[in-house]
Amino acid sequence: MKKILKVEQIQKYYGNQDNLTKAIDDISFDVEEGEFIGIMGASGSGKTTLLNCISTIDTVSSRAYLFRKSRYYRN
Repeated sequence: MKKILKVEQIQKYYGNQDNLTKAIDDISFDVEEGEFIGIMGASGSGKTTLLNCISTIDTVSSRAYLFRKSRYYRN
């Protein structure tokens, strides 16, 4: 099957150096065409933040993801 989404070690941090919150810390996964996935976790674990970053509502703090051959990243 063909990969339609590749998430590579993305991170999303809020705050500054004195008060840093890691909403997403080094998450990687692939989604193939026709595949269904679920995102599960406790309240406040970063599920909505992950979806917002993948959908480009929000930006990642570092690394990249690839959606249908378009690359979105931040180093």
